[in-house]
Amino acid sequence: MKDYQQDLDQLSNKFFMEAFPDAESLSELCRQVYKYSQCGAYMCATIEYLEVTGTCFDDYHEQIVQKTLEGDELRQLGTWQAMDERGELVVSLAIGSIVEGVDYGTDDIEIEAKQLDEEPSEFRKRFDAALKEVEQQAQAIWQDTHGCESCQAYWTDQGVDLDDSGGLVPVYKYCPDCQGHGTSI
Repeated sequence: MKDYQQDLDQLSNKFFMEAFPDAESLSELCRQVYKYSQCGAYMCATIEYLEVTGTCFDDYHEQIVQKTLEGDELRQLGTWQAMDERGELVVSLAIGSIVEGVDYGTDDIEIEAKQLDEEPSEFRKRFDAALKEVEQQAQAIWQDTHGCESCQAYWTDQGVDLDDSGGLVPVYKYCPDCQGHGTSI
């Protein structure tokens, strides 16, 4: 039987280097997610590290701490290797998206790293599937809220009551003006 503690001691961010070979850091991965997703998705990361308080002479205490970081906080972590050297391990990534012009966005989807149970390529597949789900949610929100004036006229002609919509109009798929793409609010 394998020693579970020994397995835990072998965990490292090399797992993420293999899952995301084009990103040398969490910050770079976050940039790529934003830049290359259709909806400009954001990413957060939860890291785990050992926090030591006190000294060996008085009230020495160790505890494993988890902290969720986003944006500029990710850049401060440096490379995957630098994180490993400091004992900071990524335990999950979360992605989501805001939708311009409305007061809500997609669900945040968390992808927990299962280093002891899956290969980096399997984690990457789960990550890509979550990103696709976020993009689909963002597109659905856009389609429900970003119709142009011609879309509004179409829905009104169809008898749809838009008075309680707060000015948000669904996109009409066959709109001659916006070609079913909607417009920025």
